Parts: sequence; C-alpha cells; structure tokens
Amino acid sequence: MRRGLRLALLLLVAAAARPAGAQHIPAPPSAESVLPTAPANVPAMTFSLVTGEAGACGPGCDRWIAAEGVIVADTPIAFFEFAKRLDGARPPLLIQSEGGVVEAAMALGRQVRRAGLTTMVARTDRAGALPAPALDGQCHGACLYLLMGGTERAMAPGAELSISPIAFDGPAGEPFPEAMRQRLVAGVLIRIRAYLGEMGIDPGLATFLDGERYEGFFPTRGFLDRHAILTRDP
Repeated sequence: MRRGLRLALLLLVAAAARPAGAQHIPAPPSAESVLPTAPANVPAMTFSLVTGEAGACGPGCDRWIAAEGVIVADTPIAFFEFAKRLDGARPPLLIQSEGGVVEAAMALGRQVRRAGLTTMVARTDRAGALPAPALDGQCHGACLYLLMGGTERAMAPGAELSISPIAFDGPAGEPFPEAMRQRLVAGVLIRIRAYLGEMGIDPGLATFLDGERYEGFFPTRGFLDRHAILTRDP
C-alpha cells in the first residue's frame, strides 16, 4: 500500500510540474508560453495569521492569512489545523506559491471555499515595521487551483500567475508508455473538470489544462476574467 501511494504521489507531482517545452498546439493568443520551473528546495506551504496597519488589506481589513510555499500532500491537513484558530473569522488568503501537487491544491481549495475565504495572489512583505500586502506575488502551477477556491479572487497589480497544463512525461530518460500517459492525463482532467464546476469557473478552461494540446503560459487579464478565474480587482 505504501509503495502504491508513493507512486501515485510521484505521478501527481509529474502532472503539476511539467516543463514548458513540449507544446503540440500553440498557447492561446496574447499569452506568453515560457514558464519558470518550481525550484526543488522551496519549502512546503505554511499558513500564518498576519496583522498589519488599519486598512492594509482593504477597507476595514488589517488581518490576513499569508499562504507561502509549495503545496504538498500534507498541506490540506496543515490548513485544516490552522483554520481551527480562525474561530469563524474570514480574513482574506494572500497566496505566494511556486505550485505543487494538483490533487492536494484542489483539496486545499475546497477547504478554503468551505471556510468562505477570499483569495488573492500577493506576497506578504515583512520588511517594514508592520507586515503589508505587496504589489507583487507569484502563483504558478498547482497554485491556480488554490486561487480558484476563493469566494472572490484577485491578483496584486504586479503579481504573476501562470497556467500549467496537466501532463505525465515520466522520469528523465524513462518516458511513460503513450497509452498509459494518455490515461493518466484523462483521469486527472476528469477530476479537474468537476472541480471547476464546484468553484464556478468557466468549464472551457479545461481545454487549456490538457497537456496533450497545450504547454504552460501566462494568461492575459482578459483570459482570467473571461474564464472567471478572477472576479474582482485588488
């Protein structure tokens, strides 16, 4: 059982971290297609309740949740334990993440939606006397699915968000057999389509998440609005 679980997690990581070099159909118009890859030594995602000055995170908002790091298999459990401290409060969730495991990100997004939290791609700047939401931030790879969990969704003006389609290339030098790879992609896409429906995201987005057809890209703001990935300005 342990060996099977390890294999499953390796496959999911492969799906979340495909390099952006094996494109079959061009990325959508006006979208860049050169993506950063998540460094292997980035820490797992942590959650902290941060307090800044009055109005730091919007009118009447001085507290937010800083979600920082890579989403790993245990991240949903970590958030479940963290959320107990909220005691019904609904501070916004500010995300800074290089990606991670797709299935874990969807499980985390479901918890965020149940908690009634808004989400925003924004780095938490701790350089000043008090922390403050920065005007930049990153959300790559599987981070997209966490962002989708918000009841409302936004990005800081200088933040970066990328879309990484699902693909299973296999270990270097040992590619998965074609039939196996296609089955793996199809299975994950079925679960992603269900997740998009739960989160109120345009189901047409699933087309661009198919690694058999697209490589990763940076979407335009128009693309994000059209597919209901973002719902408001910061």
